[in-house]
Amino acid sequence: MPAVPFPGEYFKMIQIHAVARADAALRPLGLTAAQSDVLRFLSMHAAEETTVQDIGAFFHLKHPTVIGILHRLEEKGFISAAQSPRDRRCRIIRPTAKADEVMRVMEQVHEELDARSALGFTDAELLQLRGMLERVYKNVSGG
Repeated sequence: MPAVPFPGEYFKMIQIHAVARADAALRPLGLTAAQSDVLRFLSMHAAEETTVQDIGAFFHLKHPTVIGILHRLEEKGFISAAQSPRDRRCRIIRPTAKADEVMRVMEQVHEELDARSALGFTDAELLQLRGMLERVYKNVSGG
C-alpha cells in the first residue's frame, strides 16, 4: 500500500461541481441532471426496446426510483411509454423529439466541463491522467 493516501475525496468534489453545473444548465428546461442522464441513456438506446428494468439495471436504481424519474419525464413530454408487444407486462420507454433539446444542452455542458477540467494540462498529461483514471475505475469496479 502506498505511503501517500489515495485522494479519493476529489472524485466526490468533482462530481458535486459537475452535477451543480448540469442542474443549473437544465433548470430552464425543468430537468435535473439525474433526469437528463436517463434521457441520454434512452437516446443512446433509441433503436432498442428499452424497459424500466433496463434503466434500473444500468443506473443501479430501485424500481420505485426509476418509476418516479420516468413519471416526471413523461409529465414534461420528454418520453413516451407504451406496452411491449412481446411482453404485455413491460413498458417500452422512448425519448420524444422534445428530448433532443436536452441532449444539445447536455453536450454543451459536457464540452464546457471537459475544457475547464483540461485547463493547464498538456496533451501528454491528459493521456497519462486518462490511463490512471482507467486503472482506478478497473480497481473499484472489479474489472
